[in-house]
Amino acid sequence: MARAWALVLATALLLASCGGDEPSASEEYANSVCSSLSAWVTDVQATIQSLQESGLSTSREDIQSAFDQTKDATDALVNDLEQAGAPETEDGQAAKEQLDALATQLRQQLDLIQQALDSGQGLTAIAATVSTAVSAAANAVNTTYENLKGLDPAGELQDAFENSEDCNTLGDQLADIGSQS
Repeated sequence: MARAWALVLATALLLASCGGDEPSASEEYANSVCSSLSAWVTDVQATIQSLQESGLSTSREDIQSAFDQTKDATDALVNDLEQAGAPETEDGQAAKEQLDALATQLRQQLDLIQQALDSGQGLTAIAATVSTAVSAAANAVNTTYENLKGLDPAGELQDAFENSEDCNTLGDQLADIGSQS
């Protein structure tokens, strides 16, 4: 009887150590990147929505506040992406380069908005600049996401981005943004 229990215990330990539910390093990377991008999209959408709801009563201070919130969200995203580094895959460095380029593009869009706010232009001109910059930023996120999914064809990084729940959520968000344009 002791031998049977030992066999059952050994089998249970073996099955428990298989770790089938443990995500790979590539899956963890994809989840981290997509989660960070998704949080940025959510924050920026909420900020833009609050401006849209203000309508004609939107003031320069409202736009400055929205800019500050978007800048904070972008700074958090860039920090998260820098911490993610490059995954340990064949196209890991290419993935990092994609994310570095995205960080640069997002900061450039913020610079355009800040220049408009500092220019003394009327609210209509500033709003147009904000709209264009936010659209360009959203397109940059979408392009980067699609490029990341295309890296390492038929490899673990591509699989990770395609199968990640966080990446699926991000894909849905980006599709929603695209349908609103």
